[in-house]
Amino acid sequence: MIWYDPEQHYTGIVDDLALPDTRVARYTDSFFRLRHEIEPLMGGTHPPRLVIYVPLAEEQTHHALIEAEVAGVIIKPGQQPPTRNTRLSLVARNALKSLMGEETAATIEKQVEDGMLTLADLDRLGEKGEGISKGVVSVIFGTGSPQEIALALLSSRKHDAAIEAKKAQGELAVLMRGAFEIDLPAGRTLDEWRAQLARHLLATDLAMALVGEPPAQLMTVKVAMKPASREACVGLSRKWRLMRDLSCSYIEHASRVENELGLATIRLTREQIAEAETFLSVERKLQHSVESELLQQASEPMVEMARRRQSSFWAEQLPEVQARWALIAVAGQLLLEANRIESEIKASSFDAQTMFDCYTDAERPWSALDTNHRHMERRYHNFDFDLDERDEVLEQLITKARQRYMEVASLIAEQFTRSYQESKFTIGKALRQTRIFEKKVQPALAEGKTAYVWVDALRFEMARELVESLQSEFDAQLQAALACVPTITEIGMAALLPVAQHAIRLVSAGDRPAE
Repeated sequence: MIWYDPEQHYTGIVDDLALPDTRVARYTDSFFRLRHEIEPLMGGTHPPRLVIYVPLAEEQTHHALIEAEVAGVIIKPGQQPPTRNTRLSLVARNALKSLMGEETAATIEKQVEDGMLTLADLDRLGEKGEGISKGVVSVIFGTGSPQEIALALLSSRKHDAAIEAKKAQGELAVLMRGAFEIDLPAGRTLDEWRAQLARHLLATDLAMALVGEPPAQLMTVKVAMKPASREACVGLSRKWRLMRDLSCSYIEHASRVENELGLATIRLTREQIAEAETFLSVERKLQHSVESELLQQASEPMVEMARRRQSSFWAEQLPEVQARWALIAVAGQLLLEANRIESEIKASSFDAQTMFDCYTDAERPWSALDTNHRHMERRYHNFDFDLDERDEVLEQLITKARQRYMEVASLIAEQFTRSYQESKFTIGKALRQTRIFEKKVQPALAEGKTAYVWVDALRFEMARELVESLQSEFDAQLQAALACVPTITEIGMAALLPVAQHAIRLVSAGDRPAE
C-alpha cells in the first residue's frame, strides 16, 4: 500500500504505526534511498505486506514508485473507492458521526477543511465522545459544556489566542446564544464579548432574585427571557460566585456592571432584595434596610437575616461586609433579649430564688443579655466606621442597644436587690461561695490530683460561654454560686480558701497611706 499524504495530516502517527507482520517504510528526502530500502521485499511471487508513506502528492513523485503502485494499492485524499480516500475532513466525519450525530459531524468536517482542526484535535474530540457539542470550541476549552466554557472565557484570557487562531468566534457566539440567550456581535474583541456576557448573566441573575415588580430603571435592561436560558444564567452566576479561584474575576465584572446599571442610585426595598447576592451595592442597601428596621422595631426575622447574610458571597469576600452583618446581628439580638426579659419581669413578680434561676439556669437565661452586650461592644470596638449616612444609622442602632441594655440590666438589679432583701439575704438552693472548696474541690481531691483554678472577674455569662465551647471535647459542667458581699477581689478570693466555710470576717489592715 502506497500512502500519499500531501497535506501531511498523518505525519505524526506514522513513526508509531505498528501492523502485524507488516513493514512500514517512509519517504524522507530521497526516492533512491526509499527504493533501495524496499527492493528486497519486491522480488517475491506475491506482493509483500508493506506500507510506504510519502508526505507528498502523487504527481510530485514523477512515478518514482510505479512498480510498488502496480503491485499494491494507493490511498490518498480523493482516491476512489471511498475506503481509500484519506481526506482528513471525510475521515473525521465518518468516524465521529456515530458519536456526535450527523449535524455536528458535518460541522467538524467543515472546520477540518478550513484548517481549524488537526488530527490531534480530532483525537481529543473522539475521546470525549457524546459530551462534545461543538468541534473547535470544545478542543480549545477542553469541554463541550457551555457553562464551563463561559466561566473559562469570563475569568481568563488564556484561550484568546487559540480562539483567534482557529477562528472560533462564530462557533463560540452560537454556543453562547443557544445556552444563555445572548447575541455576541461579530467584529468585537473578546474583551468586549466578556464584558457583554458578564452584564447579561449578572443582570439576569439580579432580575430573577428580585421579588415583585422591578424598579423602572431596570425595566429596560436586556436579560434572558426564556425559562431555560434564565435558569442557565442564574446557575452560572451562582457557580461563578462559589468557585473561590474565580472570585476575583466575579468581583471585577460585578463592580463594572453595577456601575453601568447605576444600582447605587436605584431605590430597592428590603423585600425586593432579601435573596439577592449579585452585587455589592445591593448587599449594602440590604444592610442599611435591616439596620433601619431594627432601629424602629427589633424582630427575629431581621436578626436571622443579618446572621444568615454573614455567609453570603460578599461577606465572605470582604471582611468589612461580614463584620457589619455580625455587628447588626448582635445589636439586634441584644434588643430582642432586652425586650423579652423586660416583658417577663413586668408580667409577674419574682422572688430572689426565681430570679437567680432565671439568670443562671433557664432555657433562655437572662445572662444572655450580658453576653450579647459584651459581644456587641467588642465588635463595635473593632469595626472601622465610615463617616457617611449608612454608618450614622448603624451608630444609632448601637446607641439604642446600649440604652436598652442599661435600662433592663438596671431593672434586673433593682428587682433582685429588692427580692433578695425580702428573703433576708438568703437563697436556699444556691451554693454559697464559701462552700465551694468544701463541696466541690475537697471531694475531688480524694479521687486524685485536682487543679483548682481561680479566675478573677470572670462573669457568670463568660463562664457559661466557656463551658459551651468545651463541651464538644470535654465533660464540662457549670453551677452558679452566691458570692460573698462585698463582691470585691479580696473578699472573693478569700471565700475560695479551704477554711472559708467555717469563719470569714473582715478585719482592719490599718490606715491606708496618704496619697
